[in-house]
Amino acid sequence: MNPPPFHAFDLQHLMALAVLTTLGCMLVWMGRRFDPDSRRIVARVLGTLLLLYVIASYTRTGWLGTLSWRDSLPLHLCNWVMGACIITLFRPNALGFEIAYFWGMSGTLQAVITPDLHDGFPSWKFIQFFWGHGGSLLAIVFMVAGLGLRPRKGSVMRAFIAINVYALTVAVLDEAFHWNYGYMCAPPTQRSLINHLGPWPWYILGMEAVAFASFLLLAAPWKWMDRSAQS
Repeated sequence: MNPPPFHAFDLQHLMALAVLTTLGCMLVWMGRRFDPDSRRIVARVLGTLLLLYVIASYTRTGWLGTLSWRDSLPLHLCNWVMGACIITLFRPNALGFEIAYFWGMSGTLQAVITPDLHDGFPSWKFIQFFWGHGGSLLAIVFMVAGLGLRPRKGSVMRAFIAINVYALTVAVLDEAFHWNYGYMCAPPTQRSLINHLGPWPWYILGMEAVAFASFLLLAAPWKWMDRSAQS
């Protein structure tokens, strides 16, 4: 039986967002109530779930014989966010957290709000998308609430320089091999924020501006808390 089509903000999308929000609240509660050893266990469980996502995705793609250079390399921004999450959950570190936090809460969150999906629940693509993207966002929530990680001074510029290194690297590969990782050569097929930033290549400059503005907004609460603590 064919799965129903996916439409942004239909019932299945809203239900998925509600589940992620509920799980996020649960992780915040765990981060506040659990002792340090228990919080480390939760972090490793989250890291393991993300690793299982990677294993399941590549195992299924390989089984179906659909592995390809064009679609299967971990070169989308959300892949890098997930990698930073996995590393930081098992070995907490400031740089990994900053990449996960700034890239994830601006890029991965936007992807969850406007998914590039065509098949709805219970298709594998639907489950895979929200498992990977939603799991990364939940991991970031627990890094803050459970592991006590936070951006350092200068984190906005570090994250912005790093995302430009990523974009340049992926753009060169896309141009050389006619791929579209990171949507460097064409916008998503489903409507998203990128579709409102102008035609190619001008929307890439729009993505730069949106990323930098998002990073500033994500850093603002931490700066406000620092100033409040000093006053």
